[in-house]
Amino acid sequence: MNSTSQSEGEDPGHGTEVASVIDAIRECIGTLQLDLDGQVVVTGAGFGSEAITATAAALAGARRVFALTAERKKHARSPATSWDALDLATDAGHSARLEILRRMHPHHWNDVDILVSCPRTLPISRSTVEYLRPNSVVALMAEPWELSPEMVDLNACSEMQVKVAAPNLEHPSINLHPDLARLCCRLLHDAGINARDTRIALLCDTPCRRYIEDALIEQGARVTVFAHPQMLLPEMWDAVVVALRPAEKPSMDINGLARVFEAAHGSLLIQFSGEIDRLAARYFGLRVWPPRKPARGQLGVSSEILGWHPTIRRLVGGLKAAEMARRGADLRRDGIGSIVGPPPN
Repeated sequence: MNSTSQSEGEDPGHGTEVASVIDAIRECIGTLQLDLDGQVVVTGAGFGSEAITATAAALAGARRVFALTAERKKHARSPATSWDALDLATDAGHSARLEILRRMHPHHWNDVDILVSCPRTLPISRSTVEYLRPNSVVALMAEPWELSPEMVDLNACSEMQVKVAAPNLEHPSINLHPDLARLCCRLLHDAGINARDTRIALLCDTPCRRYIEDALIEQGARVTVFAHPQMLLPEMWDAVVVALRPAEKPSMDINGLARVFEAAHGSLLIQFSGEIDRLAARYFGLRVWPPRKPARGQLGVSSEILGWHPTIRRLVGGLKAAEMARRGADLRRDGIGSIVGPPPN
């Protein structure tokens, strides 16, 4: 019988991947000078992004990290990884700072400094905000334009003097927009679209516009950008790429899709960001990729396919913006992050 030190069924690359992720988290913490000494952080205990956030908070010196889970080892597994928050924090040697909870008890909220916006904590509604103490921070972990209206009650945060901080993805230390453009190109590739010599209509109203346009042009595509589907001009488009902001009333509703049907009949509709009324798309006979509808507010392709470094930069950047907000630092538009207020009436 051959002996082995590996657990039965364990991925032989698991240890290498985990060590690489932990090293990348430490490096990013050093680059951004993230310092959560004495802070109490609430985040999720799930796989992938939630594990990275919880472990980064612990490695950055958080006094306590509450990691929420439906049930230990029962939360949704990422297709790209087998490690959750407790696994990663244990391998990083900081599991003692981590406390796995099914739910937050009222007395726990009294100490919270930073509440991370993640699948396990969303939606951050008024009932949640009312538990938070003044000058605590909700960390969005994404730019404000990525925020779906129902994710965080910004009015309640303002009324309760709870700050809402978002990272600046264009900051040189994060620099995520080029990665988002690469993801969009990957989505086209997965859809079977060879960008070279193809006519692509890019429906985009986000800060990623020029990055996506440039990336597609670099691959040989002929790209025309439109800020709204109603502006789409009739042409023999090979693909219509939807890269729009989340919205309470998505522009790719039955009216927007009717315009796509009229102006780009026969083209493939590719959903990178923003919502598409898939029932209306079927009514018009429009082909949509990916076949499975992304969760609300999610991209049409997982960022994990680019490796963990872009995700780590985004999440550590989000924690850094929250740290600065919690300490009362001046957050400027061109800095690492910004304070997000409620929408104007």
